[in-house]
Amino acid sequence: MPHSLNVIFGAAAAGGAGAARDRRRLAVLFLLPATVMGIVGFAMGGYSSASFVVGILDRANTSESRALAAAIESNEQFRVRDYTNEERLRIAVFRGRMNAGILIPPGWHGERNVPVYFSSASSTSAIVRVGIDAELSGLARGGNSLDVVIRYPAGGRTGPPRVGFAYTAPANLVLFVIINGFISALTILQLRENGISRRLLAAPRRTWELFAMLAVAPAQQMIAQAVFLILAARLFFGVHWGDTPGLVLITAAVTCLGVAIVLLMGTVFRTGQQATSLGPWIGVAIGMLGGCSWPLEVVPPFMKTVAHLSPASWAMDAYLALIFDHATVSEIAPDAAIVFAFAAVIAMAGIIRLRPQLSR
Repeated sequence: MPHSLNVIFGAAAAGGAGAARDRRRLAVLFLLPATVMGIVGFAMGGYSSASFVVGILDRANTSESRALAAAIESNEQFRVRDYTNEERLRIAVFRGRMNAGILIPPGWHGERNVPVYFSSASSTSAIVRVGIDAELSGLARGGNSLDVVIRYPAGGRTGPPRVGFAYTAPANLVLFVIINGFISALTILQLRENGISRRLLAAPRRTWELFAMLAVAPAQQMIAQAVFLILAARLFFGVHWGDTPGLVLITAAVTCLGVAIVLLMGTVFRTGQQATSLGPWIGVAIGMLGGCSWPLEVVPPFMKTVAHLSPASWAMDAYLALIFDHATVSEIAPDAAIVFAFAAVIAMAGIIRLRPQLSR
């Protein structure tokens, strides 16, 4: 056993050294997903706490206008910015720096509606409008705002959408680990093309040692990639990942899924060019189906059902429950178990196909 572990650790060290020398590989593993996380996160609304930025220009300065401003500011989904110039307010909304701009006219006492600027390019305008309408209705009724429930065509959860960095961080973690699995299948293809695989089979090694040697290098790359993205999202984008044991559990499941993809696709792809050209597109398709590109709440019910054929959807459910719903490890354990089951089935298929192909 100690000798076997030395062989596996040697393979891990060699794989790590090879990845460290490949700058393009490092960029794909770390720089690219972090960049995509930032760009898409900003496009989806930026920071998840107080996601919607609303500007207010109060020209009335009445008790009713101040009450409206206070009500909107107390809404945990809104960040309020005060303006003194209508043109600056309008331009800020037009350029996307704010989701909405409220113009309270002189002499306003809550008896009529107020003009509101919205960006036609904003996908969240309808939701912000619902929040503003609720506060106006509450002010007109002289009591609490209306209880406006936001529903999605796919059903399920209600409430504000899951947007911003808190969504794109787990989405990119899951997506790029899966893509890494398809690309890392290249290592098995290279072993077959160079004839090294036949020499490994001829060596006095147990079968499990051979499979462990093939899995350990991509596994350590995926673990490093996942840890980097988790820390980057926390330090630079303020993403709170929630329960630590739950985070470790689902990240371990996603890593096992990525390694399983390596073992299977190393037997499916015939050439290295297929792995590097087709692999990323297949990974993106799996991620898109599983909700790595958009929340599954906004898709039709049929597509939400189909989405659960992708292991990415179960991983995303677990991460989003940890981040947005403050779920515990026991609550996301069923989702993690399904991801582990996907990984086990894929890995078993790969192992069954792998040994006869390595001997060719």
